[in-house]
Amino acid sequence: MKYTLAIAALLAVVSAEEPVWSLRSVNDHRTDQQVQKAYGDHSTKAANARPPYQSTAQLQSEDSEDSSDDLQLGDEEDHSGEFYPVGAHGQEGAGAYDRKTTGHFSADSDDIFMRSMIEQYALEGKNKDGSPNGQFWLDEAGAKAAAGEVLATHKGIKGADAAKYFATYWKKAWGHFDVNVVGKIEVIKAP
Repeated sequence: MKYTLAIAALLAVVSAEEPVWSLRSVNDHRTDQQVQKAYGDHSTKAANARPPYQSTAQLQSEDSEDSSDDLQLGDEEDHSGEFYPVGAHGQEGAGAYDRKTTGHFSADSDDIFMRSMIEQYALEGKNKDGSPNGQFWLDEAGAKAAAGEVLATHKGIKGADAAKYFATYWKKAWGHFDVNVVGKIEVIKAP
């Protein structure tokens, strides 16, 4: 108690002598802010002075003999960037796919919420050859379905109340996690 009073008294003496806006640390922050603003203004002015970027994509003409649907000998179709949907697990036939839950979420002693996200709501990425790559993602529809289940089971918000809740909060919540606006987030961000 003695030490607390002594420190408080010392701080009162120090603060009485020098107002906060004259402290070097406060002034350094002001200077940094001014430098950053000046740089931002300069960059914006320079960017606005340039002509807009033009696409360098070359579109294939319709009369071209090479068709993207016909693969050349030795060419392989690249499936990276594609995903297995949730319902594809357990299908039979040409689209057969066996989803393997990540090892550290597969046992009953592990995080059952994450296991549920992976098994019930997530997309699984594909390797170049089309095989599952073990990377799980939530698209907006899957995330919204999972959020709907959580609202119903834990908060008792269902039906019209859930629709109103989503109308009020969903866009901001999804935008908070999908900051790059790619339409997917890593499943590990679900909690």
